[in-house]
Amino acid sequence: MKVFRIAAASVARTRKEAFSGRGGLLAPGRWHTTGRLVVYTAESLSLAALEILAHLKQTHHIRPFNAFAAEIPDDLILKPSSYPAHWQTRLPASRAFGNHWLDAGTTPALLVPTVLTTGEWNVLLNPAHPKFSLDWITDGPRAYAFDARLLHLRR
Repeated sequence: MKVFRIAAASVARTRKEAFSGRGGLLAPGRWHTTGRLVVYTAESLSLAALEILAHLKQTHHIRPFNAFAAEIPDDLILKPSSYPAHWQTRLPASRAFGNHWLDAGTTPALLVPTVLTTGEWNVLLNPAHPKFSLDWITDGPRAYAFDARLLHLRR
């Protein structure tokens, strides 16, 4: 499965930095609690961009970004048949689900729905998993800039 990641250029100058998972050590996400190595990717570059925009507080937080693409072997992606009830609105439930996957160490990747647009998917990566590989990264870093029209909407 091809996935995409957009990250601040200041912390993702290289493929290794972009896929280190260190951001998960500093802040929680929908599918993990603080203190865990995890990388969030998206099934399309546009969804990766939307995820960044959703988390920006104001347009002055726009800084240079880098984009990356990776090809994750399908047999290494856990694709659950169901997700916790109310995962969209109950962060403790979705975070427990992701934490359980990280702790179990069964696969290096987990397919999860995005709350931003129904029917689209993110893929979480566990960079500490023994089968995780930086060789999956097929493109990047490439400078990524947001269209000014999108930023105007955030004022």
